[in-house]
Amino acid sequence: MRGWWAGMLFLGLALAQGRLEAGVYGAPGALASTLEVGFTLEPGEVYARLQVGQESRGALGLSSSLALGPLGYLAYGLQAEAGVGGLGGMAFAEGGAGPLALAARLGYRPKGLFPLFPEEGVFGRLSLRYRLVPKEVVGFLWEGGEHFRAEVSYALREGATYTLGAGFSRLPYLFLGWKGEVGEGMEVLDLSLRLGGLNRLEAGLYLGEASLFLTLSYPFAGSLGVWLGDLGLEGGYRQAPYAWVRYAWRWP
Repeated sequence: MRGWWAGMLFLGLALAQGRLEAGVYGAPGALASTLEVGFTLEPGEVYARLQVGQESRGALGLSSSLALGPLGYLAYGLQAEAGVGGLGGMAFAEGGAGPLALAARLGYRPKGLFPLFPEEGVFGRLSLRYRLVPKEVVGFLWEGGEHFRAEVSYALREGATYTLGAGFSRLPYLFLGWKGEVGEGMEVLDLSLRLGGLNRLEAGLYLGEASLFLTLSYPFAGSLGVWLGDLGLEGGYRQAPYAWVRYAWRWP
């Protein structure tokens, strides 16, 4: 009987829409394998994350969404974790109603494990956007935990999207952003610069089947990543140099 139930479960997962991402992460003195898998089922998506190396950690989560018709939408989920340091978890939700959009998450992890589980201790994030008129949006961002920051912004879309904002992370900082099409093939470039209490440059270039991402910050840290179809390559410096290679499968 147990074999029959296991066979039915395996068949159901095989027929469900799914994704699998496997990779290898390496840094001086450390080598780990990473695995992320998700299945879209009737109530939502069931997913798992696993990082195995000298220190290991895994997570099992469930996310779902609810359409509220003209009132908007709501998406939510829970994630339970176990591994190095002990138990942890996270809750997250996002939704929208008319001109208002909100996203939030709150979690606890006794010890961070980069790259799949980077946060440590109590961490949270709250993002709020309000559309004043079709081309103007004001936003508020709060992040708690090891890297605290609070930020307000104003975005104007005139062909491209121009963003101006200010924030606080130990000291005040200025936020500038630009996002728009470049070239003739509908490529999109997304740039953001923060200067002051937080010094960080972020850039993303989206080329259809390929995407390129760059992050530089001070005190010095940074990363350069590229997705070529289903192949992801990333290298950078985070207290020490690292590299991460991933490949993704999706079915059916």
